[in-house]
Amino acid sequence: MARITKPLTNTEIERAKPKEKDYTLSDGQGLYLLVKANGSKLWRFNYYKPFSIPSKRVLLSLGKYPDISLAQARKQREEFLALLAENIDPQTYRQQIESEEINKRENTLYKVADKWRQKRLNDAANGEIQIKTIEKNWSRLEKHLFPILGNQPISSITPKLVVKALEPLQEKGIGDTLHRVIRLLNEIMNYAVNADIIEFNKCVNVSANFSTQKTENNPTIRPEELPLFLERLRDYNLSLQTKILIKWQLLTMVRPREAATAEWAEIDFEKRLWIIPSEKMKGGKRPHTVPLARQAVGLLEKMQKITGHSRYIFQSELKPQQAMNPQTANRAIRLLGYQGKLTAHGLRSIASTYLNEQLINYDVVEACLAHIIADQTRKAYNRTDYLDQRVAVMQQWADYVEKCEKQIKF
Repeated sequence: MARITKPLTNTEIERAKPKEKDYTLSDGQGLYLLVKANGSKLWRFNYYKPFSIPSKRVLLSLGKYPDISLAQARKQREEFLALLAENIDPQTYRQQIESEEINKRENTLYKVADKWRQKRLNDAANGEIQIKTIEKNWSRLEKHLFPILGNQPISSITPKLVVKALEPLQEKGIGDTLHRVIRLLNEIMNYAVNADIIEFNKCVNVSANFSTQKTENNPTIRPEELPLFLERLRDYNLSLQTKILIKWQLLTMVRPREAATAEWAEIDFEKRLWIIPSEKMKGGKRPHTVPLARQAVGLLEKMQKITGHSRYIFQSELKPQQAMNPQTANRAIRLLGYQGKLTAHGLRSIASTYLNEQLINYDVVEACLAHIIADQTRKAYNRTDYLDQRVAVMQQWADYVEKCEKQIKF
């Protein structure tokens, strides 16, 4: 017959005095109070470890009396007995809980995001443009996400929390920033998955909670409107360097930042090629080679007299060690009277429209624009950059621009 243990009382515990040797007061079902010779009273829970052969006893410390009251000690015992009924080891379970708590404290959204940022900066290496993009994105997170969710454990970040945090951006109508922040958050969450910090990304579809604003393409003009644009460019009081920058971008079909940050070291005059490093390209994944038409080389020859001794072809007039601001062309185009009608980025569209209407191979035109093929099937079979074909196409486009200039009235 099993021995019946009389449960302890608070009075009995309080009156328990230290003796020469440690002794115990049992409350039953594995719970007892250890009364130390020095007067300390410590709660212990004794149990058999599940699935251990031979049977192994485990002793768990529950804390010190009176910090842990009799009622609290009994509550812990009931929790442990419930675990044992499911063949779960309370010691292992408690270690797991403690580990999870430490993990939560050490892996807040901000701390994990900082590790993600450092990895991206290391990957970018010396890519000046890409590093600036990373820092710009970090500023977005510091402004819109971290003040609300930065101290939250990344494991507890849910779509509901993210939606609540980003609703102000939706209300202000800055949808572009909203979706950029969501994209960056997903990059951080996916980094945490790959780093084995969380099991999966709960926020992968959070953007579906926000309406997608219709984005307008960069405004542009038709190819037949190019003569008037070039006439205004010629006659307006802009610096020669700004005028050449706009023509350079028009002839090379590159993006504003790629044009403004062009370096003399990137130009191969012998082969008439401009090789833009991957870190300067959108996405930063691969370099882009631009065949230089005769007219583009002519622009370089003019610029050599101005900045041939410098690093950058289009050197900042205020800060000689830096390139021109990529927004310089946009400001100039607005001054020419094209506000809302044309942007620097829209210059690419003029070339694209003209070449497509000339029935030039679509893939060749897209290669000229450094566009990545979206169709995965075509992308898998299309490994060429069409450099040979692009030499002729870029010259055809430059000849059209030159023809438009010859139509200008003096």
